[in-house]
Amino acid sequence: MYSAPLVSVVVIFYNPGRFFAEAIDSVLSQTFTDWELLLVDDGSTDGSKELAQTYAKEHSGRVIYLQHPGGLNRGMSATRNLGLAQAQGQYIALLDADDLWLPNKLAEQVRTLAAQPTAAALFGRSKIWHSWADTATQPDWLNLGGLTADRVVAPLEMLLHWLGDESFQPCTSEFIARTDILRKLGGWDESFKGLYEDNVLYTRLFTHYPVYAASATWSLYRQHPDNCCHQAMARGEWVLGRPNPAKERILLWIERYLHDNSINDPALTKALAAALLPFRNPVLYQARQLPRRAIHKLRSALVK
Repeated sequence: MYSAPLVSVVVIFYNPGRFFAEAIDSVLSQTFTDWELLLVDDGSTDGSKELAQTYAKEHSGRVIYLQHPGGLNRGMSATRNLGLAQAQGQYIALLDADDLWLPNKLAEQVRTLAAQPTAAALFGRSKIWHSWADTATQPDWLNLGGLTADRVVAPLEMLLHWLGDESFQPCTSEFIARTDILRKLGGWDESFKGLYEDNVLYTRLFTHYPVYAASATWSLYRQHPDNCCHQAMARGEWVLGRPNPAKERILLWIERYLHDNSINDPALTKALAAALLPFRNPVLYQARQLPRRAIHKLRSALVK
């Protein structure tokens, strides 16, 4: 008789390059073994399809290769949704195709989430990993440093943190959630094909459910020129902490989502207004970035 695995690991990929096998191997090396691995192809043409199929053949029944009908490229959200639709596990764990899990990731996260029945999901502090490269000039660091961890975080709190600091959100590869809740939320918004696709799901999750924030680190978020964020930076589409069209789009989506769901929290409304200020009133935004002395001079000049 078939017994469904406890955890479905979803790895989406589109021409992931040289780190893909390392990511897969970090799943195979987990001390926790009650999992299935869904390798979900978003129309790759770099040979990674064949690599994924090889893993699926060598680990038949545990590693499954999936692709969109016709092998189409449909974007990150649609590809995650394909994995979510096919998942058999009670939990969904995500891993980006260029990141790594530490060997105890699933064992400790499953144990912790099982002990927190009110939490819809769990995440830790990912290591922002520069030192994998011998030529690295920046030090590694841990995200979510300002969050009081090892506790259940109430709905809205994580979204409130992120609106004040864009770097303040769980990394995808640190995340594990209850499958039924992700499906109830509708998964990922397929109109977001790249940047900020994770924030759509996080917004839905963080406004309706408590989540558990852990102080432990279970993943290595590899920094390199070919990852999604660095490519967007290179194209001039995105700079962390600066106004850009992609950031405006997700903020407007959040504003619409809160309105449509009648979520009227004063602190959240204030934080969202502050985040939207650079787009709605750039002059005032720039003025608020100036030192107090410069603001005083500007006011004096306007009076004259």
